[in-house]
Amino acid sequence: MPRLALLLSLLCGLQATDLAAQSDRAAPAWSNASWLNAAGPLRLDRLRGHVVLINFWVYSCYNCTNTIPALLELERRHAASGLVTLGMHTPEFPPYSGEHDAANVARALKRYGIAYPVAQDNDRRTWDRYGIRYWPTVVLIDKRGRIRHEEIGEFHPGDVRFADVDRRIRDLLAE
Repeated sequence: MPRLALLLSLLCGLQATDLAAQSDRAAPAWSNASWLNAAGPLRLDRLRGHVVLINFWVYSCYNCTNTIPALLELERRHAASGLVTLGMHTPEFPPYSGEHDAANVARALKRYGIAYPVAQDNDRRTWDRYGIRYWPTVVLIDKRGRIRHEEIGEFHPGDVRFADVDRRIRDLLAE
């Protein structure tokens, strides 16, 4: 996407890409050791057969926290049909900011009612593997482990962007 188009789409809050049309690339594996709301580290290869929604976020980001109700609603609607929702908490600021601290992340999960698994991506290794550049970014992975959609920016239950993500999840679940 040309830089001007990207800038305009971000300013207008309408950025989304259909990565299947661009690359249909395999989702990179992650190796995060620290997970909250999970019995242990989760692995992508063990999630084959499920549609996976990964939310790249940080608890201190206004737009990230505003998107949480939409993510919780998507999880409520589709978890029973095979959607697995994951958070990838990727700090924006240096360690002294507190964003790297698991206790601070755990408090944020409780405050926002997040019960799905959330990995700490303090070294940004998963962020980099996925080529993420903005908070929040939602990535949809199909049942075969292929990246199919990326949604950049804030969206809310009831808006057009939420409806689009909801439709994409339903389509992926039906495949």
